[in-house]
Amino acid sequence: MDLTETNLAVFQFIELLSIISFLCIAFALFLLLYIKGKEKNRSLEEQNKKERLVTETITQVQENERSRISRDLHDTVTQDIRTALLYAHKLNDSNEFSQEQKDLLLKIQKIEEENLRNIRNIIRNLTPSEIESASIVQLLSELCENTNESGGIECKFYAEDPSLFAKLNTEQKLHVFRIVQESVNNALKHSKASEISVIAREESGAKNPGQRRLLFLVSDDGIGISEQKAPDDVISQNTHLGLKGMKSRAELLGAKLEIKSDKETGTQIKLYLPAE
Repeated sequence: MDLTETNLAVFQFIELLSIISFLCIAFALFLLLYIKGKEKNRSLEEQNKKERLVTETITQVQENERSRISRDLHDTVTQDIRTALLYAHKLNDSNEFSQEQKDLLLKIQKIEEENLRNIRNIIRNLTPSEIESASIVQLLSELCENTNESGGIECKFYAEDPSLFAKLNTEQKLHVFRIVQESVNNALKHSKASEISVIAREESGAKNPGQRRLLFLVSDDGIGISEQKAPDDVISQNTHLGLKGMKSRAELLGAKLEIKSDKETGTQIKLYLPAE
């Protein structure tokens, strides 16, 4: 082997070593990035789990507090109002009072009867009756009925009743109910609307027509969220706190929450719940 062939062989060997070294470095870098990526994903998963646990805990505490307040109202305030009504009826039957005094008693009775109706509505809103056995359609229908009984803004309800609605478990029904309830309450308190609509139906996915999902829509013809103003932005703060709670519940459901609001068309809140 002459010198030229030797030099060529050495050059080829060095070139081969360079390629192998480059590949080793590239592999090491790729492995390092992969490990860091896995660690980052693991860290994000752990963070998401912690945030989900915090959200679930806060939500459960809220529901427990609602139940406690509901029980307290039922066991104390409603019983006291019933007792007051009983006394008022007895006094009204007495012959010791003038007609003017009886008229005043009658007014007191009407006020207390109205208070009793209002308290019952509050209790129903705090703790939906028979949530384990009732369908989400029944729960939302009762919500609109209670809203109409309270007066102020008309609440219209429309729902299909496909079999998919029956597959919702108690936790899902509760979260959906609370999201719709908060949407209706925001419209009642801040929207200055004349009408609220609540719609529940099944539809196909926008990107995947074969995928079925449940849509819960709450809309009003009010001024929109961005137009809601009050001293120190109290209304805005309360509304956005409510929206934050709705988004947290949507995340627990694995659902998609869309909010559209402007002064021309009012506010539309859509909750998309996968059928799975």
